[in-house]
Amino acid sequence: MPGLIPPITPGEFFQYLQKCMPPTGWSRSIAVANSGGPDSAALLFLLHATIQERLAMKLPLPLKKGTGEPQLGIPHQVLSVHVNHGMQTAASDMETVAARTAESLGIKHKVEKIPWEQHPFPARDAVDEKVAREARYNRLFKAMRNLDTDVIAFGHHADDQVETAIMRMSQGSSTRGLAAMRPVRRWGMGKKDNEYFAFGAEGMRKWLVRPFLHVSKDRLLATCDANKLEYVNDPTNFQPGLTFRNRVRRILSEKEQASCPESASSQSSQADSDIEPYISRLRAEVPEGPLADQMREAVRLYGIRLEEIDGQVTNILARSRLPSPPSTLLLKSQELAEATDEEVRFALIRRCLRYTSHGPWGAVWSEASGGRETLRRVAEELWPSTPRTPLSEMPIDPVTNAPIDPRKTFAAAAGVIVYPVTIKQRKNQIRYRGRRLEDDDEVEGWLLARTPPYEKSPPYPDATAVVDATDGILAARAAGKKSYKVLYDYRFEIVFDVGRKLPEVVDSELFKRGARIVIEPNTKWVLPKVMLQSRRTSSSRCIGKYIWNLIGWKDRQKRPEKYQSWIDMKFVRSLDAI
Repeated sequence: MPGLIPPITPGEFFQYLQKCMPPTGWSRSIAVANSGGPDSAALLFLLHATIQERLAMKLPLPLKKGTGEPQLGIPHQVLSVHVNHGMQTAASDMETVAARTAESLGIKHKVEKIPWEQHPFPARDAVDEKVAREARYNRLFKAMRNLDTDVIAFGHHADDQVETAIMRMSQGSSTRGLAAMRPVRRWGMGKKDNEYFAFGAEGMRKWLVRPFLHVSKDRLLATCDANKLEYVNDPTNFQPGLTFRNRVRRILSEKEQASCPESASSQSSQADSDIEPYISRLRAEVPEGPLADQMREAVRLYGIRLEEIDGQVTNILARSRLPSPPSTLLLKSQELAEATDEEVRFALIRRCLRYTSHGPWGAVWSEASGGRETLRRVAEELWPSTPRTPLSEMPIDPVTNAPIDPRKTFAAAAGVIVYPVTIKQRKNQIRYRGRRLEDDDEVEGWLLARTPPYEKSPPYPDATAVVDATDGILAARAAGKKSYKVLYDYRFEIVFDVGRKLPEVVDSELFKRGARIVIEPNTKWVLPKVMLQSRRTSSSRCIGKYIWNLIGWKDRQKRPEKYQSWIDMKFVRSLDAI
């Protein structure tokens, strides 16, 4: 029948699902953010049907490289999570339908309610679109933890992608923003200044996937109709006064339905006409075809471009990176020179800042807030548009007998400082002075590191990078917990094994003499050091340091400190694109 919109089959959905598999592979279970609407109903149904179909095939599992453990080709269980904001009259109906859909499929379902006005959540009258979204993520993350799953799927689709791209265009986004949402991404650490949107190191181990990003809304509706799935349409979705996204959605819907787009445009309000340039820009990317198809395809092409940029950055970093202290990056200049495109350079800078910064991984601050002027300033240092004075023409440093390096140390952004260095490759050593022209083993490079913390007059409480973990350790032990975890400086996860018998000296000082356990910055690289501070003698004893042993580098820690057996430290940031 001409014009019939086909539903999505489990076989087709399996291909979409595999394209958003986390780099770590699938966990045994996967949660679905089930709003009760058609998108999540289709997602819940297709995940369930696809998993049942694939498991019935009893296909042999490939083995993970390195571990030899079975690599799941698909999750084995679907879980459903519904978050009730309690902010609209339809909330109870949506909760009921979400639960009924999950029950009809035999899927375990969990409901989370947002406790507005209870710490750390704000009062209802302070809730806007951003607050509601972040509170919802808090509840979803809590549910993932309680359900013991590392992956959650969202039902965002191709039309949502178009809305997101237009919203980001209005904010001046580059290709990165115009590609809209990624099919898979790490959950991330959240924000520093928002207690209910803070996920710590655990957020680095959880994943968010969106299998429908190349599927139109009408196909999801067709899937629901074909399989007689119950759902509720959110009555606020097309109310333009509520959110900017709703306004964009209404305008796009009206333009698609209008028989004459130009006529519809001429009757639109001034506020609506502000969006017209962004719609025209997307349509210009794909000149032929219906309006909706043009824009979906344009965003898809931006997504492909972003994948290409990510791939180039990954390759350049792999070739330029050399071993360096934890949380730092040592990059060879010659390989960095392969980045010639401005967008590739910006993406490379953002990824390096995010890895090295002491801001939450995934927060925009850790990537210079995406500010193009800041990124352009950093790029000018790394890839100067005007060639620097050649080393052969620079004066000789009397100390090293090498030309003085014309490059300068500079503060990048996101709490990252960049040092120009000379790298002696065979010995894996660096020098903060110019290279010797006659030594073929010496090459120029850059070392990125966290800026030194404040020692006096800190502008905010944690600027000194000193953390007192005592109260948390005592509370965890009193509650019978096995461990107490601290995310130190948003870079290191420190796990105190409070469930075991502590070293006698630590136990005695901590429980009998009121000593404090304090984490302090150590070495130029601001690595964690755990100190036992005695109140009785006002003395301190180091009971833990981060272990790293790179030949050629100063301040390396080859072996644990005495009494460190109950303390474990891990660097938790990632250099991956997602």
